[in-house]
Amino acid sequence: MTDKTTNTTTTTTNNLNEDDKELKAIEYCEEANKLIKQLKDREDKNILDETTSNLSQTNIEENSVNKDNDNDNDSDDDFNENEIIEKVTELFTKAMEMDSECLDAYLGLAYVKGMQRNYELASELLEKANKIDPSDERVNIMKQTLEQEILTQDEVDSVPDFEAVMDIGNPKINIPFIIINGGVTKKFITVLREIFDRFDGNKDNCLNKREMQSYSKAVNGQEMDLQSLQTILGGYDSHPRNGLTFTGFVELYVNQTIEDSSETLKDLKTLGYDSELKLIK
Repeated sequence: MTDKTTNTTTTTTNNLNEDDKELKAIEYCEEANKLIKQLKDREDKNILDETTSNLSQTNIEENSVNKDNDNDNDSDDDFNENEIIEKVTELFTKAMEMDSECLDAYLGLAYVKGMQRNYELASELLEKANKIDPSDERVNIMKQTLEQEILTQDEVDSVPDFEAVMDIGNPKINIPFIIINGGVTKKFITVLREIFDRFDGNKDNCLNKREMQSYSKAVNGQEMDLQSLQTILGGYDSHPRNGLTFTGFVELYVNQTIEDSSETLKDLKTLGYDSELKLIK
C-alpha cells in the first residue's frame, strides 16, 4: 500500500509542468512557514510565561510532584520541536528541488540554518537567493543580520582563552584559569559549553530533567533529589518547559565556583579536565 502510494506521488510530481511545479514549491514554503510561525508563537508564549511568572519556592515545591510526572511529556515536547525543524528543512528542500529559483525556499532554509548557527551554509543560501533576485530587500536584511551574528562570534573567538569575558562584580576574586580579577575567563565558558553539549542529548540548547540527572550521575555518581533539581530550575535561567539553559548552567557553575571552587575543580576533573582546563581524557 505504501509503495503504491509513493510511486503514484512520484509519478504525479514528475508529470507537473513548470507552472505547477512553481505552485507546488510555493505550497511547500507556505507549509514550512506555518511551522516556523508555530515555533515562534510558542517561544513568545514561553518568554511571556517566564517573564510574568513569580512563583515562590513554596509553590515550586508544592507542584514538584506534578512537574516530575510531566517529565516524559516535556521530553516529548522537546523532541517535537526538533521534529518540526527537521520537517521545515525537508519542506524548503523539496521546494528548491521542485523549483530551483524559489526565492522563499532559499530564504527560509537560510533562516533555519542561521538558527542552528550553521553560518557557512546560511551564507551560501543567501548568496544563491541574491543571484535569483538581487533587488529583494529580504535578502539584504538577512545578509546584514547574518553578518552581524558572524562578526559577534568572531569577536568572541578573538578573545584570548584566559581573558575575562564575564564580570561577576568582585575584582578581588581570583581562581586560577577560571576567574581572573573578578571576571570569568573565556576558557572556562568554553569548557562549560563542551560539558553542556555533552549532556544536551536532543540538542535544544537546554538540559531537561532527564539530561540533568545524567549530568548529576556523571559528576556525583548519583541522581539529584527532586528538591535540588527544582531549586536549580527555579534559581537559574531556565526554559519554562525545556529545562536549564546554557546561561543557567554558566550561572550555576559561577556561583558554585565562588562559594566553593574545590567543588568545581572536582567536577571538572571527574569530567576529564585538568587544573588548567585542558581535556585529558
